[in-house]
Amino acid sequence: MDSCSTCRNLEPLPGLSGGFITGGTGHEIESSAPTCQLCSILWEGLEAFCLESPGTVQWIALRQEEDSFRLQYKKSPDDKKWVGIHFYTKDSHDPLSHIFKPSVDLEPYTACEKYLSQMKSWVGSCNEKHGICKGRQNNYLPTRVLDVSRESDRVFLYEPTEKDEGPFVALSHCWGGIVPTLTTAKTLDKHKAGISFEAFPKTFQDAIIVTRELQCRYLWIDSLCIIQDSTEDWKNEASRMADVYGNSYLTIAATASTNSYGGLFYTHDNLDVRHAVERHDNDGRATIVNVRPSLEHTPYFASSPYGLDSTAQAPLLERSWCFQEYLLAPRVLSFTQWEMLWVCLTNRSCNCGEYSENTREIVASSDLKARFDTQLRELHGSPLKDLHRLWTDIVEAYLLKGLTYDTDRLPALAGIAQLFSERGLGRYVNGLWEPTIVPDLFWELSSSFGHNYDIVTKRSADKSMPSWSWASVSGSFRYSSSVAMFEGIEVLDISYEPVILEPLAEVCAKSITVRGVLTQARAWGGADYERNPSNNHRQIQVSGIKEHYWLVDVASELTCAADSPVDVHILRGIKGPGLVLCRVEGTAATYRRLGLIERYPPNTNEPNFATVQLV
Repeated sequence: MDSCSTCRNLEPLPGLSGGFITGGTGHEIESSAPTCQLCSILWEGLEAFCLESPGTVQWIALRQEEDSFRLQYKKSPDDKKWVGIHFYTKDSHDPLSHIFKPSVDLEPYTACEKYLSQMKSWVGSCNEKHGICKGRQNNYLPTRVLDVSRESDRVFLYEPTEKDEGPFVALSHCWGGIVPTLTTAKTLDKHKAGISFEAFPKTFQDAIIVTRELQCRYLWIDSLCIIQDSTEDWKNEASRMADVYGNSYLTIAATASTNSYGGLFYTHDNLDVRHAVERHDNDGRATIVNVRPSLEHTPYFASSPYGLDSTAQAPLLERSWCFQEYLLAPRVLSFTQWEMLWVCLTNRSCNCGEYSENTREIVASSDLKARFDTQLRELHGSPLKDLHRLWTDIVEAYLLKGLTYDTDRLPALAGIAQLFSERGLGRYVNGLWEPTIVPDLFWELSSSFGHNYDIVTKRSADKSMPSWSWASVSGSFRYSSSVAMFEGIEVLDISYEPVILEPLAEVCAKSITVRGVLTQARAWGGADYERNPSNNHRQIQVSGIKEHYWLVDVASELTCAADSPVDVHILRGIKGPGLVLCRVEGTAATYRRLGLIERYPPNTNEPNFATVQLV
């Protein structure tokens, strides 16, 4: 085969290239197609799936030895969102199978018999072969469940007795502001008498069908199994989320549905599912390269929308409650717009075949759920340092999720916090832990990640949440990387609330008293906030010292020009990062957090130690 300067014969660059081969514009592939067979295949595939001006797109080609070949494209150089298409053969004897790794077609209907058979095979194999998974199965039943097996056309809300035993299936779904079927104090007895199958929205109907396919009798759906207009019942049941999802036979995740009407299953046009490109080599042998949408799996397994193809629909991955449900569940069956994904304590699989029984160990070291499953399920437990690192990583992912009500920020993570508390992280303080309270205060904005995805940070509308807790914000944040840096700063007192019924789900401390090095300064920046709301960079200056940049937690909270700066203070130890604070009006030593600063001001021989109250 002659060398092609456009596609480089689809040979990956040597070294740590991440599978990158080459890139360019659509017109370059089109121009090379008449003389290069590989370019002609790429161009035909691009034309089939990029229906709008394929010649003007920017593209890159990627292929790693163990992975499939894919071409990613975006409409302009400034566009941050890529779309991927997957090129593959079906037979290892195909002349081009060494470039286009053999794979399987997607099915146009995700509830087809093939996919449902695979689903039941995953569950059956897990039940029979996975010792760890079998050890997690039990007969636990929640306070209420839906009995889906009593009658074919009716479902009954049921309150199990002590004699009743599981298993039960749980549903994780987006409410989307519209849930037509709710259990209230008024409808409780009516639902116990039976609900017509036709009365359920599509997502609930599909969940009932899947539960029956798996030969399970009981299904748990939050909107039906919790009395929605009872504050007492909601609090009681919300505190049991770790038990509900942690003890489920499996959890159904309605990943692609924006509300209860979306359903679990999707139908696609055949032209959107696959396209076949037929060519002949120099010996006249036929080669068929198939093209279909490229399916990303890692974001789904990480329960994160970041990294997904721009055309992917995955609203469930953006919700805080659903993130907790995913981590807590020992087995998850995710229903995406193209296929089903399976995760258990032993492995993961998918309908398209890119993940199978052998994939788990490859991803376990870096995958958040794999780490959670491993470290929280170990009989002897993980070292506290490792548990705390896992907790901070969970918080970083959690803060990127959305909430309908800001007051749910702690409740939506309480089930996970309960497990960490039981493993020895100590007393829980509004999302922080008492034994590590000093380093826990130094969470910070992750500006590069936020900039890449245009994430605008926000302050919680829950006025009871103190500013020193990460639960007072949402957006792209992370923990400071080193505990050893925090010298010369200590928390003297935590003002716990006297009566707290759910300390993991409620604000349990309004203020803390901290002693450290306190330095007065002036800060400015953000005058262009209206045009650039995701820019959190600000300037600060201590008298007699050169100005320095820092990151404000919420961009809208400091927007002023250099000629009209605001008075702030920096609280830190004798080294390490500092908290940028603003004094509460009318107080002498009470402050609210504004942000975090690194390596400023420089250390002095006579630091000004002070005791302040943070609220």
